[in-house]
Amino acid sequence: MRHAVEGAPAVEFEAVTFSPGTVPLFQSLHLTVPKAACTVFMGPSGSGKSTLLRLGAGLIPPASGQVLYRGIDWYDLSDHDNAVIRESLGFAFQNGALWANKSVYQNIELPYQYHRPKADRQEVRDAVARAARMAGIQAQLGQRPSQLSLGEQKLVSLARALVMDPEVLFLDDPTASLDAQATEKQLLLFQDLKRQGRTLILVTQDPIVTARIADRLVLMKTGTILVEGTFAEVTRNPDPEVIAILTSVLSQAATFSGDILDLLSIDHDGGDALK
Repeated sequence: MRHAVEGAPAVEFEAVTFSPGTVPLFQSLHLTVPKAACTVFMGPSGSGKSTLLRLGAGLIPPASGQVLYRGIDWYDLSDHDNAVIRESLGFAFQNGALWANKSVYQNIELPYQYHRPKADRQEVRDAVARAARMAGIQAQLGQRPSQLSLGEQKLVSLARALVMDPEVLFLDDPTASLDAQATEKQLLLFQDLKRQGRTLILVTQDPIVTARIADRLVLMKTGTILVEGTFAEVTRNPDPEVIAILTSVLSQAATFSGDILDLLSIDHDGGDALK
């Protein structure tokens, strides 16, 4: 039985190459994502953010190189060890990725069916109720995905990601299609998970989400990592290309102005993040 390596980063990409088609997207990509922190992948559409997230979670294999999850190569594991290691992570999909023929409750409990099929039913009910409460969808447990809005479907995907009480959460644009109230609730949840020492790895284009919870930023462009570092390091990087992409992605404005820096100065817990 393989175990996570003590002290290892959450995810390491070592010389990773990946080609979704005939043209390579990543070529010899290197990146280390630390544990017990929130790392945000940002960049224009098509830069490879969601693909990198899926690679990190072991959902798709690289063409070459290694993807290490907590010090273990995803593709150096037996099926049994892979399933056991995977219990420690949750993945919330951008489009929800729900089973249309199952209720919300049944969708949330799916990780239990896969990882712990013999678990006590009361344990499962309690876990589903807790995850639904955290995601704010307690009232929808008996409904089918077709009865939900896109935002509600994303919340179900989040609850499913949370149900096994994971140490590492992969979140693909988690607040898109949510109203302001639901977004604020998710931000408070993510901040609480950070305080508990959980690792959050997410894709987002939302400047408020980024300013409130990001410890580290990875800025991407067409399959390459343009710059990565702490929140303050990246948002104050003087490189014109970095400034242009931050401006486009975070503000949709024409220039990287003081207004954007003011927005990005919101502390993750209420103070000034850049001072």
